Amino acid sequence: MKALQKTAAFLLSVLLLLPPCCAMADGEQAETIVEQAVEGSAQDKEGTVVQTSFANDPLFRQIQDTYAAAKKQAHRKSFKGYCGAYVARQLVILGINTTYLSSSGKKTYDIYRNMDRTTGGYDVTAYGAKQYSLQEAMEAILREDPAACNILVGFQKGVSKSGKKYGHVLFIHGVREGKVFFSDSSARIIEDREYKEGEPIVCSLDAFLDLYAQYKLDGVVHFKKANQPSITAETASGSSEKTTAVG
Repeated sequence: MKALQKTAAFLLSVLLLLPPCCAMADGEQAETIVEQAVEGSAQDKEGTVVQTSFANDPLFRQIQDTYAAAKKQAHRKSFKGYCGAYVARQLVILGINTTYLSSSGKKTYDIYRNMDRTTGGYDVTAYGAKQYSLQEAMEAILREDPAACNILVGFQKGVSKSGKKYGHVLFIHGVREGKVFFSDSSARIIEDREYKEGEPIVCSLDAFLDLYAQYKLDGVVHFKKANQPSITAETASGSSEKTTAVG
């Protein structure tokens, strides 16, 4: 009994020497640090995955190659403010249209909407703003082909000063499993991430629609290779050294 009393007294003296709640505070702090570290690692990992998971997709590489080729072909360091020229270069480089047809953003849709077929041998289907919203046009295209490629989106008006005057146009290289693969001639911020001019952008259709929700649509054009079947998972996993349209 005396031994037990001595042990209890010793333990009590040790506890009295400790700052109040020291053990609990240290434990909570350590746990919080671990949780923050794990959360931070998860966020870093997720960000890395988002940025790199599509790097080997043919559409992702196609955007990179086409942007580089467009700058070289046009002898430009930038297409900022020249969306029509950037889209026109993309169509020529990808072989969709063999003739370089550049105009302002608000006039580019009109160039193609009355074509039956491009000089590159692509059938043309136009979805005008009088009959379709941007969402309705995209949904109509994707109903026909969930992995649709080569979609031009023209806007009568943008949101910037020059955009309100000259409109805007962009080119979607394709849609894969609900993700839209495209680039723009201006820097864009989507889902808290900034994309530079010409950088491949991969986002959900909803995020794409939200990004251009304030733009006034002119129309959407879908270019599809005549007599060519829709792209499949097998062909999507392949690669080509030559920069040509995927679908």
